[in-house]
Amino acid sequence: MSEKNNVNQRVMLTKRLVGEALLKMLKTRNINKISIRELCQVAGINRTTFYNHYGSQFDVLNEIAETYMQNTSFTVINDLAAGKNIDECLTGILQYIKDNLEFIKLVIDMENYDLISRITISLPQFDHMVIKHLPEKLDLKEKKAIASYVQYGTVRLLKEWILTDCLESPEEEAELILKMAGRTIGNG
Repeated sequence: MSEKNNVNQRVMLTKRLVGEALLKMLKTRNINKISIRELCQVAGINRTTFYNHYGSQFDVLNEIAETYMQNTSFTVINDLAAGKNIDECLTGILQYIKDNLEFIKLVIDMENYDLISRITISLPQFDHMVIKHLPEKLDLKEKKAIASYVQYGTVRLLKEWILTDCLESPEEEAELILKMAGRTIGNG
């Protein structure tokens, strides 16, 4: 059993070293200009070890981004289950984004990470939350279209907020997003 723990700890250490090395390198150059050889050198590992866990530097970036998304969605799901209202949850997410702005901007700038798809996968309840607030007179196809519209609009607002270095506070941005989503849902 302890041998398995040692293996898991080595894997976690290797992935952490590679992730930290990639983030450090991304501060000064584009991901397309980072070679695996250089990445391994900065991380202090050999290429064989790298290829045991990843296929490319993009796989590393995607894994890091996925961890951020899972942390965010896990927090939202728990907060909603604990009875927090949606504006508190959204403000919490926005604060998390603002606190991790440098990384989030790297992911958005690389355009290698499909943010909308990841949000859809990470928060499958999103459509359900929107749909349950729509008038019953609408058919399911219309409800799904409105939910999709709200989701994509929200992601677009988030992206603009991020790219302007979060000029508005997380509370102000949450209020704007909820106001726009509410208008769309209310007009459904």
